[in-house]
Amino acid sequence: MPGLNDWLRKSSGDLKLATKAIGDDETLDPAVYLTHQCAEKSLKTFFVFAGKSIPKTHDLGMLLDGCTQCDWEFMVLQNECKFLDLYGFNSRYPNDVFHVNQNDLTEAIDMARKIFDFVK
Repeated sequence: MPGLNDWLRKSSGDLKLATKAIGDDETLDPAVYLTHQCAEKSLKTFFVFAGKSIPKTHDLGMLLDGCTQCDWEFMVLQNECKFLDLYGFNSRYPNDVFHVNQNDLTEAIDMARKIFDFVK
């Protein structure tokens, strides 16, 4: 069964790859998707740490609720989870109303990094 370091390594890789997309407008959608993946895997890392089973969900709000049941300090990540949750599904397929730019990406990277660092 994967342990803490395995989950952190996957999360860190997502964040690193998203960061490499800064300045590349052709990869904005997959890059912001990776910020969601970083946040999701970071929160799931805490479930491993807490000895809880990992929920089969991609919903950052649900994952955050599970984390706050063990440690209320996770509440400081509410805004980041809500913001990044949009990228978990909107960025995966063509969408007439969903567009991201470089500023969105850098903001998403900062939020994902905050979640990653908090969990780590």
